[in-house]
Amino acid sequence: MTVLPCCDTLSSSRKSRGVAVSEKTVKALKTQFKRKPGDSTALLELVAALRSAGKYDQAISLLERFLSEHPGHFGTMITYGETLLDVRTYEEAIAVFRRVCDAQPCAEAHYSLARALDLKGVYEEAIKEHNAAIGLEPECAEAYYRLGMTYTRGGKYEDALTAFQKCLRYDQSCAKAHSEMALLYDKKGQKDLAIVELKKAVEKDPRNAQWHCNLGAVYGDERMFDEAIEEFMTAISLGGDGAEEHYNLGVALSNRGDIEEATAEFRRALNIDPKSSKTLFHLGLAYLRKGLHAKAIRSLTKCLNIDADNAKAYFYLGQAYLGKGDVDDAIASLERAVAIQSQDWRGYYYLGVAYDHKGDGERAKEAYKKAESLHR
Repeated sequence: MTVLPCCDTLSSSRKSRGVAVSEKTVKALKTQFKRKPGDSTALLELVAALRSAGKYDQAISLLERFLSEHPGHFGTMITYGETLLDVRTYEEAIAVFRRVCDAQPCAEAHYSLARALDLKGVYEEAIKEHNAAIGLEPECAEAYYRLGMTYTRGGKYEDALTAFQKCLRYDQSCAKAHSEMALLYDKKGQKDLAIVELKKAVEKDPRNAQWHCNLGAVYGDERMFDEAIEEFMTAISLGGDGAEEHYNLGVALSNRGDIEEATAEFRRALNIDPKSSKTLFHLGLAYLRKGLHAKAIRSLTKCLNIDADNAKAYFYLGQAYLGKGDVDDAIASLERAVAIQSQDWRGYYYLGVAYDHKGDGERAKEAYKKAESLHR
């Protein structure tokens, strides 16, 4: 099962700003700004609308024109840097934020610079800027959360945990800090601690579908399938109705033995993401467990068209062909499976079974012997 990354993970600067504004609203704000071309409030309202509408070039042009007449205006400089981040112009954004920090050192300026450095992947420098912001606002919970996220992206997991714990010291209601701690514990294989933190996240933010989905994934890893299914169903009911949620629910149902229900969930996932090789694999496996060999073959073949070196898919495809009575195809699939994964004794064992069905006792004997040597 898959633990989803936190919604705050900074893979891009383009974060959701709510419902996009209409053209009518943009036009009205342009008219308002034309009446007051020196009004920074009117400018920033228009820029916010343009960014929400994805009109970044227009926003940047307006900001540059305003700054040429009002150089060093704090709010406009910050917004200019953020808009440059929208279009991933990291170097220019960093230069803008450095100028702001030099001219007017404050927590917001250092955080903006840290975010730009983070997006560029310069984590050590980003951490320094986060700490500069914290030095100016030492009791700001959000600052510690941001620092924790940068530590996480930089691979410094212990430091990240410490930062999230400090965040919770100043804001005990911060569910996302608990969730991020859970993801770190999950990476370290400390599933029990991951469950504890995700339960706290769910308790503090019970309507967040992602927390429920991640808790379900960890429950699934611990083979607590009843609990996992309940969490995935809750996530879906709360609007976490994506392919990953249905896939995870399908895996949990399949592991519990509810193959019919699992098959339905895998189909729902494929309706959303028809090229998911892992969903096609598990759907094929579910069909195989139901004895629907032709459907299993179709699903596993589609999986292999996307993931050509999936040894497990070839292994189960070989079993599906055997169940259907297509011995030559079974042998070809199982030969491919053991070629990719040469240490899997089960592949050789079923290859021996396939050769037995073909009447090739010599090759069957060789395959069984290889399986036995690997299974010791």
